[in-house]
Amino acid sequence: MGFGKSRKDSMSINELSSIVSESKILAYYLGITELPCLIHSPLRVDNHPSLSLNTYDGEHIFFRDFKTQERGNTFNLLQLMWGHTTIQETINKITEELLDNSNLLEPNYTLNSKLNNIKEIKINKTPVTLQVKVREWKDYDIAYWKQYGISLPWLKFSCTYPISHIIITKDDQKIVIGAEKYAYVYVEFKDGVESIKIYQPYSINHKWSNNHDSSVWDLWQQLPQYGDDVIITSSRKDALCIWENTGIPSCSLQAESYFPKKQVVEELKFRFKNVWVLYDNDWEKKDNPGRTLGAKIANEFGLPQIEINQKYLSKDSSDLRKNCGVEMFREIIFKLINK
Repeated sequence: MGFGKSRKDSMSINELSSIVSESKILAYYLGITELPCLIHSPLRVDNHPSLSLNTYDGEHIFFRDFKTQERGNTFNLLQLMWGHTTIQETINKITEELLDNSNLLEPNYTLNSKLNNIKEIKINKTPVTLQVKVREWKDYDIAYWKQYGISLPWLKFSCTYPISHIIITKDDQKIVIGAEKYAYVYVEFKDGVESIKIYQPYSINHKWSNNHDSSVWDLWQQLPQYGDDVIITSSRKDALCIWENTGIPSCSLQAESYFPKKQVVEELKFRFKNVWVLYDNDWEKKDNPGRTLGAKIANEFGLPQIEINQKYLSKDSSDLRKNCGVEMFREIIFKLINK
């Protein structure tokens, strides 16, 4: 049975709560099936469970973060988790995602309001499994990537997918976190092993989650065997932007601060006539870390370092494409590599 209300309608908290219980909402987004409980806070990195969830009337659920002293109801928690500026944004997201969903988990818990009887979901220092639930592409996803000149075929080419949930498993305990509206997974295959990186571009607290190791390069598997030029850049988004809009193959390490192995760079130099380093121009920062880290790699391996001029007010390739359009973007990049 669905909600029976148009997706375009804006519900109030009371209207939503009359249709789907807070316990079902938390079961769906956080995997909570027992109350009271103590969990790792979804609002920050939390090595020791410090966020409690409890109910005193069997209907309304409240949280308290013992470290930050933040507290509130179910909807306040989800609002903070998703980085929404208003509670209505949170209600709208829940309505959109749970509308017509008749398969919501029905929690079965025993109510107990005493904190000393809280069940703690313990996570020790054991390997973490990071998984996601992939969803269908939506118009707003395509519009987000299009502003950077990246199309749906190229997203599929790069094994980039939109996601609805992030699933963390440790010590046989599973935590399910609802992904933000704009949330994507980058999938890589190195030596036959699949690993993923989660990107939530507008998130305040959880922009990145990653189980790649430092040896994984974004888009390495997609590079042609041989060619004239290849660009090492700062991120998958920048690499895709350059590659699709100029035709120049591009790849990236997991972060600008990562340093590549000598044999990997030597392989690139063997396969391509020219290997360029194009990192961020953090011209608004006094120490300009993008320039410094790019220079470190360029100097170590004898590679030419190129950089977007400050006059374009764009620190990286994707921003440049967004701000200047495809024709000027192509002109600037080709000029940088003397084409």
